Amino acid sequence: MATDWWWPAGWAAAGALLGTGTVDLTRRFLLTGGTVARSRWFGAVLTAAVLALLSWRIGTRGEVFVYGVAAVLGVPLAVIDWCEHRLPRALVLPQLVGAAVGFAALSLIRADPAPGLRALWALLASAGCCLILALATGGGIGAGDVRLAAVVGLVTGWSGWPAVAAALLVASVLALVLSAIPRAHTRDERGAAVVPFGPCFLGGVLAVVTVTG
Repeated sequence: MATDWWWPAGWAAAGALLGTGTVDLTRRFLLTGGTVARSRWFGAVLTAAVLALLSWRIGTRGEVFVYGVAAVLGVPLAVIDWCEHRLPRALVLPQLVGAAVGFAALSLIRADPAPGLRALWALLASAGCCLILALATGGGIGAGDVRLAAVVGLVTGWSGWPAVAAALLVASVLALVLSAIPRAHTRDERGAAVVPFGPCFLGGVLAVVTVTG
């Protein structure tokens, strides 16, 4: 773990710059939402905070760049899903491909394919479980959630199966908490609570990566 102040500070500065730019993605895909969700300062602050935390915990290892790619696109995804319960495929797929390419590069550089293969299997397992839940709930979980679950599996699977399980558990707990907060969820035609799973998934990944490194 890097303890020098300049490393997370540098990543925070990069996050502020990248977050300012990715707000354009938020504005492009966000049909509603208030001025805060669309503001450049909000995207900059969120992205800077996430990248600073990741770089502080991961240090100078190559994983920080892969996690950084996922985080930069994760911020607009979380904002859009929070406001409209949507996870645009045009953002999730580049996030998934970017992380996959990054992990593949690390596997080649280190001549160690095991973490990459495990991440691939975790991708399939996480997406498959979410797909089963989507079919079982009859619409409670959308296609965007299934795609993002693949990202969760890929990113946490690189560290190990316990990290995958922990991230999904944290995401489930966050979803339960949101379902108990009136302003944090909506109701479907059957009266059931519908929560934005995107922020929950991404929060679970961030929590696990921060704890496990």
